[in-house]
Amino acid sequence: MLSTIFFVIICILCVIGVITDIGLFISWSKAKEKVFVANWISFLTTIFLCAVNLLPGEIDRISIALVIMMILVIPCQFTCLSPEGIRTDFKKGGLIPVENLSYEYTKTKFGIDILSLYDEGKSRPSTYNIGIKKPKTVKMLADWYGKHNYENPLTK
Repeated sequence: MLSTIFFVIICILCVIGVITDIGLFISWSKAKEKVFVANWISFLTTIFLCAVNLLPGEIDRISIALVIMMILVIPCQFTCLSPEGIRTDFKKGGLIPVENLSYEYTKTKFGIDILSLYDEGKSRPSTYNIGIKKPKTVKMLADWYGKHNYENPLTK
């Protein structure tokens, strides 16, 4: 009985994932110019959870549903930047306007480059480290996004 309830919950989450993915793809298709950035920790966590789910040996309907759910989460790991702003699913009309955003490049203690995107509506920045040094990304940020109290060393 408990496994049936758990399976139903996972199926509901899969339906929500499909709806969210469709919303993201629609929003992303509206951007004429776009770049994608991501955070490798959240991306690898999703892949790791999917792999760990398949380790126990017995593959049943719950483990298959969990793998499907993890696959549906993968598009949510990417953030689409466009000259208009950040493309989202249905939240905020599918767009966080560029006027509400600022950015800065920093390094971690281990020397990993980080792109921090600040949104006026959030207290903490969103951080990314995949796709942040592509020339197209650097140019788009420099041309359209406000700098967050610093000078971009990649555009000097």
